[in-house]
Amino acid sequence: MTLWPALFIAFTGFAAIAATMARHSDAFGTQAFTPRRLQWCRAVGFVLLGVSLQMCLAHGGTSIAIAAWVGLLAFAALALGLLLTYAPHKARPLAYGAAALGWLLWGLTAH
Repeated sequence: MTLWPALFIAFTGFAAIAATMARHSDAFGTQAFTPRRLQWCRAVGFVLLGVSLQMCLAHGGTSIAIAAWVGLLAFAALALGLLLTYAPHKARPLAYGAAALGWLLWGLTAH
């Protein structure tokens, strides 16, 4: 089993959290969202980060899984940060694609 699904889901979680920030609302098209919808989107982002932790924990040892998860979080945050800096118009479609790819890979590799 591989940790790629956890990376893609963590990326999507960070993207959902970033979409609720005024600074990134243009990149994600969330300017017209109500405050309640923004709270829901932020909550979904944190849930997705928790799901990525569960994906890492499914691999075995707790200490190794948590260390791997922290590394994946750093890499996912770096990837999203660079994406929002250099190609913000691609952030939304890539977030959707990462979510779909993460769930697909998880389904294919889960036993």
